[in-house]
Amino acid sequence: MSVWRLLVDGEADGPWNMGVDEALLISAQQGLPSLRFYHWTGPWLSLGYAQRRHASRLAELEAQGLRVVHRITGGRAVLHGCDLTYSVTLPESSLPAGIQASYGKIADALVAGLTELGLQVERSGRKASAPAADGFDCFAAPAMDEICARGRKLVGSAQRRAGGGVLQHGSIRFKPDAEAIQRAAGLVPGVATSLRELGCEADLDSLRGCMVEAFSKAFTVKIEPGELSSSEREIATRRNLSPDPNYVVPD
Repeated sequence: MSVWRLLVDGEADGPWNMGVDEALLISAQQGLPSLRFYHWTGPWLSLGYAQRRHASRLAELEAQGLRVVHRITGGRAVLHGCDLTYSVTLPESSLPAGIQASYGKIADALVAGLTELGLQVERSGRKASAPAADGFDCFAAPAMDEICARGRKLVGSAQRRAGGGVLQHGSIRFKPDAEAIQRAAGLVPGVATSLRELGCEADLDSLRGCMVEAFSKAFTVKIEPGELSSSEREIATRRNLSPDPNYVVPD
């Protein structure tokens, strides 16, 4: 039976969190699978690979205590700080062929973990309303195979494939973000949901435990605690110290 590494991290800033996921993608290209859970020294707004913000707008956000980081995955903006973020990094051969099939496989595990907590959740289907092409907010509308409850999005995910490795990470909303922070970020309050809004009183340890068990069963693997290697830390540190110009558009 294959073995995955389990990484459970505390709070960290955006560049470090994204740097670790990028390092884990490189390790997955070399055959090392990992399941990671982490938090943010929030609030942080993560932008998808193709999203851009004007420099003046970034300065406004930072003045309000909201920092911004760019992801190497696609998708739209996600507000972090009141969520549990997961990442799965695997060799491409460990997943079904095709992006949609691999999303579906990971969605199976997410649904199973949330169901174990007593939640009634569903996966959005092909008839789900597609977000506008220029939409900004990840949680404004579900894409196919994203996880919803009572008609509102609960988990938002994004994927990147490169060099034979796959990174999928996503935000599991644990409790609602403050409306003022959502509005400052350019997001729409009230369109998504969270565990607390659904009446789920499970703590973060219980949520992580259900998710680990669900991924273990869905992929028929053992998931054992591990640590970052020195090379992974070095890659994450470089990302943490480097400027991130890709999402900045000069005024």
